Amino acid sequence: VMANVMTPSLTHMRFAEAIRTEVGHSRENCPFDRFICMNSGSESVTVAMRIADINARLMTDVGGPHEGKKIWTVALDHGFHGRTDRPASISDSCLPKYRDKLASFRNREGVKLVPPNDIDKLQSVFKEAEENNAFIELVAMEPVMGEGNPGLSITRDFYDIARKLSNMHGSFLLIDSIQAGLRGQGCLSIVDYPGFEDCEVPDFETWSKALNAGQYPLSVLGMSERASKTYVVGVYGNTMTTNPRSLETAISVLDSITPELRQNIRERGKEFVSKLEKLSSAMPGCITQVQGTGLLLSAELDPARFTVVGVDGVEQWCRRNGLGVIHGGVNALRFTPHFLITSEEIDMIVSLVESCLKSFIEDDQMVEGILAN
Repeated sequence: VMANVMTPSLTHMRFAEAIRTEVGHSRENCPFDRFICMNSGSESVTVAMRIADINARLMTDVGGPHEGKKIWTVALDHGFHGRTDRPASISDSCLPKYRDKLASFRNREGVKLVPPNDIDKLQSVFKEAEENNAFIELVAMEPVMGEGNPGLSITRDFYDIARKLSNMHGSFLLIDSIQAGLRGQGCLSIVDYPGFEDCEVPDFETWSKALNAGQYPLSVLGMSERASKTYVVGVYGNTMTTNPRSLETAISVLDSITPELRQNIRERGKEFVSKLEKLSSAMPGCITQVQGTGLLLSAELDPARFTVVGVDGVEQWCRRNGLGVIHGGVNALRFTPHFLITSEEIDMIVSLVESCLKSFIEDDQMVEGILAN
C-alpha cells in the first residue's frame, strides 16, 4: 500500500513513547511538550530559529512589549549549530570562512558571542541589548561543544543564568545536543545530565546523530510548552519528515540504551582524558590541552610543531595508520569513539597518537639535519 510519509502510523506512536521514555528518565516525566522530526541537525536548528522568529515578530511588532526594537541572537564563542543559512549565522567556529567567501555574510549583524561559562559576559550582553534598544530572540548553546571546542561542557550555573535571562526578556533558549548526543553524558538530553536533573527545561533541544546512528537522515526538535504553542502551521514544511525508516532507526537506538552503556560512556571518557593527559606530560610541548566530557574529547596540538588538517597533517596520518579521528578546535584531534569502547582500545588509540607525534618529530629532526649540512 502506497502512502505519504506524513500519513500517521504506529511507528509514530512507538517513537513518541521511546523518546519520552529516554528524555526525562532521571525525573518523574518528560519535560518537553512536543517533538518535531526533520531530516538533518541543521534543519532542526532552522525550525527552532523559525519559531523564535515568530516570537520575535510578536515581541517587536506594533503593540508588542518590545515594539520597534532591532533583533539580536546570542551564541557561544567557537560554537557550531549547522551549515544552512540561519544556523550558520550563529556558528562562530565557521563564521570566519563564511565572511571571507560568502557575499550574503558580508554585513550581517545582530549575532552576539559570549565565551562559554562566562556568566558576567552573558549578563552584560542582555544589559547591552536593553541599552541599545534591541530584543534578544534566542540564546543558543551546545551542552558539550563538538566542533569549535570539543569536549568543553557548560556548567549548571551558566545554564541557569541563561534560562533565567531568556525567561525575563521573553527570549527562547536553545540547547543544541546534536554533537553531544548520547556520548556527552550517557543520556540524550541535558535535562538528565548529572547535576541538571532538576533544571528548568529549555525551550528547544535538538538531536540528530545520536538518534539516526549514521544510518538514515533524522533530526528531532524537543519543545517546551511555550515554544510549541508559538509554532504556527505553515511557517515550515518537510516532505520526508517522520518517515517510518528513520523512526525505526531511532527506536532501535533508544531501545539499545542500558545503564551499563551509560556508565561505560562516563567512565571510559574519564579514563581516556586521563591517559591523554599522561601522554601530554610524557611529551612536553606537543599537546597543549586535553579536555573531554564523556566520549567527546580532544587533544589540542601545538600549531608551531604540528598541523592537524591537510594531506600531510596529523589527522591524515592517523587515518592512514588505522585510527578514525577528526579535527576540531583550533588545531586539535577530536575523538568520538564507539560507546562500548574498552580500556584496551583506549590504550591502543593513545599509543597510535604517541607514534604519530613521534613520527612528525623525527621527520622535523631529519629535515633540520639535512638543512644543517
